[in-house]
Amino acid sequence: MRAYPDARHAPPPARYYSARYTHWWVHPYYRWVHATVAVVTFNYAVHAWLYDWSPPARAGWVWVPGHYDGWWVPGHWTPAGPAPASWGSHWVYVPGWWVGDTYIEGYWRIPSRGSSWAWRDGRWTADGTYVWGHWEPNAQAPAGYVWEAGYWDGADWIEGFWRPAMRKGYRWVSAAYDEDGIYEGGYWEPMEDRPGSTWIPGWFDGNEWVDGYWVSDVEYRSANPDTWAPAPGLEDGWDDAPAQPSSSDEQPLALPVSP
Repeated sequence: MRAYPDARHAPPPARYYSARYTHWWVHPYYRWVHATVAVVTFNYAVHAWLYDWSPPARAGWVWVPGHYDGWWVPGHWTPAGPAPASWGSHWVYVPGWWVGDTYIEGYWRIPSRGSSWAWRDGRWTADGTYVWGHWEPNAQAPAGYVWEAGYWDGADWIEGFWRPAMRKGYRWVSAAYDEDGIYEGGYWEPMEDRPGSTWIPGWFDGNEWVDGYWVSDVEYRSANPDTWAPAPGLEDGWDDAPAQPSSSDEQPLALPVSP
């Protein structure tokens, strides 16, 4: 990190950041309106969709220029040094990508997770959006389910899960990165409209789907994310072993992946 001339203090030599554990205990909806933001910023104009544009040099990195592959594929950075060789694996680099003018940093991944998993490379689409690379179970999906891709949070790979392809009375809002490069998980949204109320989306806790709910607009506007605390046991899903699919008549809203 280079020092800013007008800063009161020099930057730290290293700073670790994990989106998952930034106020991780706060309800996911409030993470969107109250979160620590750590994104890559540039002191020059970014035009990643122009043919002849390239950013200034970056020590330790090589710039791969943008090019056409049926449609425009913006450029990205790739490490100049060799891949890590820790834990007996030669890791594979997953390139970063752009969301508007924000660059999402790439990362290293293990080359294989065995025969139970397959890596799906990231790809650009004709409308200029990016489908990020992810691990996917190398098995047939449970009847009526589709795979919701996991993501890299800057420190760990957050596993995906199976979700129903359809849910009566709801539509699925796909996960996406916002214009600041912050990941926003997918969720079920009611098709009905309740004037005077706000929908608080649900989320997958690593073990099961925690359903969303309605709150009054008055309650929503008066809520303080700093003082919100989860109900006892609400966050236990990340620590529990994956459960088997429910045997009840109601279709579960998410299925954990078997180890």
